[in-house]
Amino acid sequence: MSTLHIFSKPLNYYCANQLKNLILPTDSILLVGDACFAKKQFRQFADTLLILEQDAQVRAIKLADNDKAISYNDFVALTLSTNQSITW
Repeated sequence: MSTLHIFSKPLNYYCANQLKNLILPTDSILLVGDACFAKKQFRQFADTLLILEQDAQVRAIKLADNDKAISYNDFVALTLSTNQSITW
């Protein structure tokens, strides 16, 4: 099973070099809060980014074709369907 990585801040807050070694291609990336503003930067870790729908709407973030907006219910289901989740 994969890991769910939850980011709440822009990528420059984290050490991107270390993340490259920790995020596998089978993992899921979920952007919440202000991390939604940096979705282009997070694209290096996943072809499809999951974005909390309400956070994207509040921040007027336009989703690309390979972005997937998820609800809070989807968020809960995702945490239950992955092996582990890491909140950065």
